[in-house]
Amino acid sequence: MTSSPATRLPIMRLLSAVVLCIMIAGCADESPSEPYAARVGDTYLTEAELSDAMESVSVGGDTVEARRQIVEQWVTRTLLLNEAERLNLESESDVQKQLREQRRSVLINALTNRIYEAAEVEPDREAVVQYFERNRDRLRLREPYLKLRHIRVTDASTATTLASELRDAPNDWRAVCTQDEEDADQACDVGERFYPERQRIADAPTLRDRVADMEAGEVNTVEGENWHHVLHLVERIEAGQEPELEWVAPQIERHLSTQSRKQMYAREVQRLRNEAESRNALDVHLSAPADNDTTAAE
Repeated sequence: MTSSPATRLPIMRLLSAVVLCIMIAGCADESPSEPYAARVGDTYLTEAELSDAMESVSVGGDTVEARRQIVEQWVTRTLLLNEAERLNLESESDVQKQLREQRRSVLINALTNRIYEAAEVEPDREAVVQYFERNRDRLRLREPYLKLRHIRVTDASTATTLASELRDAPNDWRAVCTQDEEDADQACDVGERFYPERQRIADAPTLRDRVADMEAGEVNTVEGENWHHVLHLVERIEAGQEPELEWVAPQIERHLSTQSRKQMYAREVQRLRNEAESRNALDVHLSAPADNDTTAAE
């Protein structure tokens, strides 16, 4: 269980975007020196490009099916692209309009991302504390918060032993958490902080019901599909209570970062607007033009 689980989307929802990115990046027009996964005419999908595409999507365990679908999508789109070029569809006015609109959108998004990247400065501690003090009441918990310790091991007897150690010496968490077999550092760090309940168990639906039924201080073991889980619910804070700063500090940091990006964007837009006005290159007519058509009086 992780504190900020990755979102796993179905393969088919991502294939088109992945294939489009491959095609935009360009494929070799000559026989490549490296191995390739597919060829359409003189265009190749190299194994390196396919590997990059596979890494960009979360495919779970079915990598064979993901590979097949990505390759088939690439072949289909390349065939369609070649036919569109043969028919010279790019010369048609409606196609040219769409290409211009897509170019406009891509460039605007690229500039917006660059503006946001320039504003990616982590809020300092003083700003976080000040925001917390000004907004204590607004920051009351909207859902339960948990301090939940979670360890994953492959052996049932090891899970039983670790659970006993947590019951006997709950303050010795650091000595126990290092035995997590998936990510000990993360298990240790996450087990010492409060997180929203939904976030804490979002990527472990098999554990959700067990955690919901646990009392503070309780230690349980759960056998999963690939892991034996050790759960120690240290404390549960119910919704509606005023939080400690550390519980909501990540939320405040995200909010302040978002504000910073918005302010940077607004300043850049205003700068561009001012420059355009100074060059007399900007006209804005907020009212619709008057109807100049005249009709004969009856």
